Amino acid sequence: MEYIENTPLLQHPLENLDLDKLMSEKLGDFGRYQKWVYFLVCLPAALTAGITLASVFTADIPLHRCKVPGCDSPIIPNYEDAYYFGFGNFSIPTSSGGLDSCFRFQNADNSSCESKEFSNLTEKCEEHVFSRKEMRKTLASEFDLVCGEEWKLPLSQSVFFAGVLVGAALFGHLGDVWGRKNMFLLGLLEMSVCGIAAAFSTNFLMFTILQFFTAMGQVGVFQTVFVLGIEIVGKSKRVFCGIVIEYFFVLGEILLALAAWYFKDWRKIQFVCVLPGLLFFSYYFLLPQSIRWLILKGKFSKAREELNKIAKGNKVVLPSDQELQLFKKIENDSVPTSNNETLLDLLKNPKLLCRLLNVFLNWTVITMIYYGLSMNAASLAGDIFVNFALLSLTEIPGYTLSYLGMTYLGRRVTLASSLLIGGVSCLISSLLPASYTTGHTVFFLLGKFGATAGFGTTYLYTSELFPTRVRNACVGLSSMMGRVGAIVSPYVARLGLLTGIAWLPMAVFAAAALVSGSLTLLLPETKGKALPRTIREAEKLGESSTRAGGYQEIDSQEE
Repeated sequence: MEYIENTPLLQHPLENLDLDKLMSEKLGDFGRYQKWVYFLVCLPAALTAGITLASVFTADIPLHRCKVPGCDSPIIPNYEDAYYFGFGNFSIPTSSGGLDSCFRFQNADNSSCESKEFSNLTEKCEEHVFSRKEMRKTLASEFDLVCGEEWKLPLSQSVFFAGVLVGAALFGHLGDVWGRKNMFLLGLLEMSVCGIAAAFSTNFLMFTILQFFTAMGQVGVFQTVFVLGIEIVGKSKRVFCGIVIEYFFVLGEILLALAAWYFKDWRKIQFVCVLPGLLFFSYYFLLPQSIRWLILKGKFSKAREELNKIAKGNKVVLPSDQELQLFKKIENDSVPTSNNETLLDLLKNPKLLCRLLNVFLNWTVITMIYYGLSMNAASLAGDIFVNFALLSLTEIPGYTLSYLGMTYLGRRVTLASSLLIGGVSCLISSLLPASYTTGHTVFFLLGKFGATAGFGTTYLYTSELFPTRVRNACVGLSSMMGRVGAIVSPYVARLGLLTGIAWLPMAVFAAAALVSGSLTLLLPETKGKALPRTIREAEKLGESSTRAGGYQEIDSQEE
């Protein structure tokens, strides 16, 4: 029998299809084809890591001092020359045990470097000389963002995360409307064009504006490949696939540290982080569309093509139209399934609205801690490249804990525990005496470990708490709210300087984590549950529980 799409007279064999059941019993939850596609969607995740965290190196402020005319070389001045030749002793005042960064002594004759030519009166630097020991060229050294201009650097980082905030919401919504693959390609285009252009910026304002749009594109890329990776596999592999993609993000961080160590030039680092994205335009031919999204949109012919690809790639036979009738969702009530549910319908539902707000808080707190620690690698004693690599490697056990916790304990307990571990570790680190450098570093790393475990859990947990038609939008909005935490994290870190209470920033992290972790326990457990297709099914999460306190499987399965 031939079926016509969108006809009200006949039900297409794929309409109301239980895709999880079909994969589990016929096509395979994680067959050869799905493994190949999943590997493909993980690669762009590594790319987005470098773009997101490149400012750890590009926005670094090297040691600097005034350029002393007559003493410094007019062609290639060297920061260390003031010590090597000794003219720093009489030409620059001392500050905090070293040479002052912003003032020098007045020189009666700028062509001479004799100590007798310098007075005791100080004046502000006209030019600065930067140390090239760690980074040869940064935004601060090229655009002279020191001595009263430093505020522009964290502002630029905040503008980047503001772009992530806008992009997360925009791409999240459009991914549900126009499809995951289409929005991946659009995000990739925006990220590549603006990111490469930013590497050729002629001034700091131009760089900051381009970074805003680069950030929009990169979060669109990550979100869409994450959802694609989750939706193409069966229920039994959902946790595994939700975590493994994060290991690729860690790989991207390690590659960023290596690239920064090798090039030590902000333009080259920016260029190297974005340029590989051009290769991913080949995904137009390689990536499939989301079958779940195609079925919801009534694009049954295209959905059948994608199902045939899975069957062929996994070396199995796609069931016939008659056999597909056995894989229909079983409706337990007389209320028909809505194919036109929107985000507004979810917001009108008090239960799901409270759930969404709770998730928003989780994301805000986790990103505040995660980025607050990641972007402060320079605060640890030692080499900035090694410190950043150590912080990145800490994420591997963090994501592993997330995977094991979600597999054996459930999403809810894992997320609450991760928040508590991260927050308390930050607090202990701040309370230790300054002489306990090893202890400070250990608890700093444990804080990143807890935040990472929370990140690994909340992405998957969020995708399981909301119905298919608005799932991408909810993940996008949650990610958007999470960027609020990233935007404020540099300013929370400065609370110690503003108030004189050194432990206050970490106390804020700990308190926020404790509150969010406690509220997480009010969310329903999704371990072993089908992805809810509709708002009605999303409401059912947590409604039915056994006397032992566990949750029963929702009767209807994910489309």
